[in-house]
This record gives sequence, structure tokens and C-alpha cells, in this order.
Amino acid sequence: MFDRAIHCLGDSLRPFSLRGYHFTRLTDHEAAQVEKQGLEILSVDLIERRIAAQVTSGALTLDQGSRLLQKNQIRDANRTGMAWFCFYAANEVLEGGVMPLLKHWGGEALYNFNADDLELGPLLRSMGRPALIEAHVPASYLSNTFRLASAVYRADLANQGLRTKERPGRFEDYSTRPLDSRMVRQVLRYPEPEFIRLTGCKKWNQPLK
Repeated sequence: MFDRAIHCLGDSLRPFSLRGYHFTRLTDHEAAQVEKQGLEILSVDLIERRIAAQVTSGALTLDQGSRLLQKNQIRDANRTGMAWFCFYAANEVLEGGVMPLLKHWGGEALYNFNADDLELGPLLRSMGRPALIEAHVPASYLSNTFRLASAVYRADLANQGLRTKERPGRFEDYSTRPLDSRMVRQVLRYPEPEFIRLTGCKKWNQPLK
């Protein structure tokens, strides 16, 4: 009965969009591309294009780019075809959870295997700047509506004065489809004042670079 009710609630939420925040690290050109063309989901083609652009600009050598393409998690089933968002206030994220994303260019699929490399690690930390992408994500783009429906359910319980184990209305999920530029509300980068205001990063233990 409960599962059926959650499924029905999720279906009723499909026509709506949610405000989400995507934490990453971008170059000037990449930030401008997201603003003009939208946000892509992770794919081999996307990473190949991003690395090729850095080789062309001189930020990476051809050998360094090849090593990044050979050693990564881009094809992993739990990463490819996804763009992750937190659907709650950006200043409520856990510093430890987003700091690696903001410190390393290329995303988790690249830095997981290369952050400790004596040559590639410092390069990934030197390219681009910490970025926050605020977007309106259609509920129909999400992996499924279970997390969304559960968050709404918990929020309703909280409004009735009932406690739940998880914080009401707070959840994370990924889009399975690219977001076009109309869905991207803004692309902010450190140390822009709005980035600092939304993330509350001035209160973090580890400073951003």
C-alpha cells in the first residue's frame, strides 16, 4: 500500500521542475558553454572533448590527456549518463562531500583514479575554478520519482509536526537527460560574491582555490 502511494505521488509530480545545484570545477570557456548550450550528462564523448580542448589550450600535454583518457571511471554504470544535483539549499551541503568536486577539474570520474598521481593530481587542481550550476530540473528527467516523492512525503509529515529520520524535503538525485540552456538559471564560480553567498563557503574549514 505504501509503495503504491509513493509511486502515485511520484507520478503526480512529473509535470513539475525542481531547483537543483550541481557542484563542479570549470574553465572560463566551459562555464560560458554551459550558459549558452546547457549542461550535458557524463559521457565518454563529453570527457574526450573537454580533455581535447585542454590539450589544444596547452593546459595539458598530449601525453597527459591520453593518460586521463586511459585511467578513469567514465564508463562505470553508476556514473555514465548522469548529472547529479542536490535539491536543497547549496549552503546545506556537507563540505567534505563537495570539496573534492570543487578542487578537481573533470569531475569524480577523472579525479578518483588520478588525484593522487604526482603529475596529474596537481594539474587537475590547477585547471579552472570551483563552480556552482543552479538549474531547474524537470522531475521527468530524474532517475525515478521515488526520492522526490519520499522527500515530499517527509516534508508533509514535518508540516504535521511529526519527526522523520531524514531531514524533510532534502534529497539528491541525477538527471538522465541533458539540460538545455533555458533550464540553467546561473553558472557561478568562486570567488564571485553570489557563489560565496549561496554556498556559505567562507565558513568552511578548507579554503577554496
